[in-house]
Amino acid sequence: MHVPQLPPHVFYRRVVFDVTASECQVAMEDEHHYFVLNLEHDGERITSVNSIARRTPWTICPQAATKLQEFVGRPLRQRIAVNLADIDGKQQCTHQYDLLMVALSQALRPGRREYVAKVVGAMHEYRHAELWLDGEKLLDWRLRGTVIDSNDQFDQRDLRNIMPWAEVHLDDQTLEALYVQRRAVMVAASKGIDLDQIRDAGQVLKARSGACFVFQPERADSAVRVIGSTRDDVQHAGNLLVGWGEPSTET
Repeated sequence: MHVPQLPPHVFYRRVVFDVTASECQVAMEDEHHYFVLNLEHDGERITSVNSIARRTPWTICPQAATKLQEFVGRPLRQRIAVNLADIDGKQQCTHQYDLLMVALSQALRPGRREYVAKVVGAMHEYRHAELWLDGEKLLDWRLRGTVIDSNDQFDQRDLRNIMPWAEVHLDDQTLEALYVQRRAVMVAASKGIDLDQIRDAGQVLKARSGACFVFQPERADSAVRVIGSTRDDVQHAGNLLVGWGEPSTET
């Protein structure tokens, strides 16, 4: 693929899992979001979920924590689920929902693990997306829009409809990596958009209607923009999740 030379808009997302025998704590930060979730379990099922929304783009994002209680009682898994039939992800905070979906399997593996996602050319048509787990690069993609150009099984797959195929064909680790990286790439596309110019989510409801907890028609107008919540000082992964240790990879 010939990639035009474009300004290097770079987007980072860092996710840390800290797991004990009965608890899984997960923290995620990128330019737009910062969440910390704590999941407790009895070795088989989730017994409690708590969420702290430290930074969000809209005022009502923290209210989505009540929806996370739908995960209580869910069984832990060896393999990540692409979706859960009785939990509507579009009624959840997309990012906290994703973190819990991964945590359902992470909770069975005590220890500390860290994903770092990096997307170069984040808001452009041609992009370069990489993902590391504990310093090991798992994914390395060139993309045109949402279509992957790579030297692996992802070649020419479209991130918009890849998950049904992935659930059938990928091993556990690669499926989890795809799940994490797909969201990072999607969020990266908003880099360079001045969200502070949008008064409330209702103003862009036509384009985003039903996408997540905030963008439901019955509440979008009450989701007021949190002015100044987007960080513009992120130069590398170490600028994210400060206090959670140094990143396991230099990017």
